[in-house]
Amino acid sequence: MSEERRRVLNNLDRIEDRLRDAPEGLHDAGGPADERALAASGLDPDIALLWGTYDGIDLGGGEARVYPLAEHAEATEAAAADDRLRPGDRVIGERGRDLLVLAADPHAEGADVVLVEEDGERLPCASSVDRMVLALLGEFSVLFDEDGEYQADLFGDDGELSPAAERRMLRRHLDLDPDAPLARFRLAQSLRRAGELRGAAQELRQLLRRAPDFVWGHLELGRVRLGDGKPGDAVAAFRKAAELAAEPGLRAHCLALACLALSGMSEKPGSSAQGSEGMPEKTGPSEHGAKAMSEKTGASAKASAERAALAAAALAANPMFAAAQEAAVRDALEREDAAAADEQLTLGLAVVPGHLGLLALRPALAELKARPADSEDDDVEDEDDPDADMDPALLDDDAERVAAHAKPEPPTKADLAPGTGSASSPYGGRKPASSGGRQSRRPARSRG
Repeated sequence: MSEERRRVLNNLDRIEDRLRDAPEGLHDAGGPADERALAASGLDPDIALLWGTYDGIDLGGGEARVYPLAEHAEATEAAAADDRLRPGDRVIGERGRDLLVLAADPHAEGADVVLVEEDGERLPCASSVDRMVLALLGEFSVLFDEDGEYQADLFGDDGELSPAAERRMLRRHLDLDPDAPLARFRLAQSLRRAGELRGAAQELRQLLRRAPDFVWGHLELGRVRLGDGKPGDAVAAFRKAAELAAEPGLRAHCLALACLALSGMSEKPGSSAQGSEGMPEKTGPSEHGAKAMSEKTGASAKASAERAALAAAALAANPMFAAAQEAAVRDALEREDAAAADEQLTLGLAVVPGHLGLLALRPALAELKARPADSEDDDVEDEDDPDADMDPALLDDDAERVAAHAKPEPPTKADLAPGTGSASSPYGGRKPASSGGRQSRRPARSRG
């Protein structure tokens, strides 16, 4: 027996234990698939072991599903018709509105199972099917209590999954599938937002060893390095993300972030200077100062020239970049999200410093920043607000994704509407909506 087969069988035993110990009704596993159907399925023999034990599994009260063999062909054909797949892909399940897909080229994807969103974006999800099921069972064991209800202490007063609870859930997932790129990416994001930049960088290094071509991993690493005061490293990460980005809009977004990092370097040229290292030992004080000033000036000029080149490349990739940023800022202002509006405005001006449309939004942003904290009356307005139950961190991601995925045409209303999933899904903290007995974590809206 091969080592891989032994590993899968061991995980199937662990899956059986977790299914048996879970609250009644939380999960629903089918019996073994028909042997003839399994033999004709075309699945790798080691992968097929899961269906040879459970021909379909509903997890977390339907939050995630592994399809029975009989549903694979129809689901794959439907997804292919929607242009969501690559040749050789096989749809094997779903999580929310996103598809779980056996990748045709796992090595290139960085994962055996990829999560394919409604807009076709592919995110490396799991190192194997059996580990994915085991990790999801572990994740749901954190979320649900012994009665199969959401554990109230995981959620804040606003009903949102707390950052600490999200990290606990993600770490449980990674305990059971250490090479799951998407869960590790989400953990890195959560750590960055909490200011734990060293931990975030460590998670991203591990992620990128497994999935070196994951664009959003390099982009997130750039954000971490930028926050850590290492603009040079940030530029390198953003450049790598741009090289890997297939979409012109996303490529332009990555290049714009590199421009933003270089803007800081040109404004603070001393950050890239090497100090007195390498200076002659007998140089006098005035000569030291002149040499240091010359180095700073040269570094600043170099950063400015590089920024200009990156800005030109960003606009070449997406000539409507500034218009897309303006739309993203307006969208954030409408949602009264000052942080997202500020970030997108700064990003746009890093590429096109004199854009009149962006500059004209500065007063509105300043006014929003100056407003006092929300009053109690806002709770009434939130009842009709489709974004009211979203984690603010996810809304920040929305603004970035709206701009990053903007096509190189003038933005339309449809371009600005959030669509499903993002680099944040499916693990973002969402407020459960009541659905009879058990609360559901399914997204209340699509995002993009």
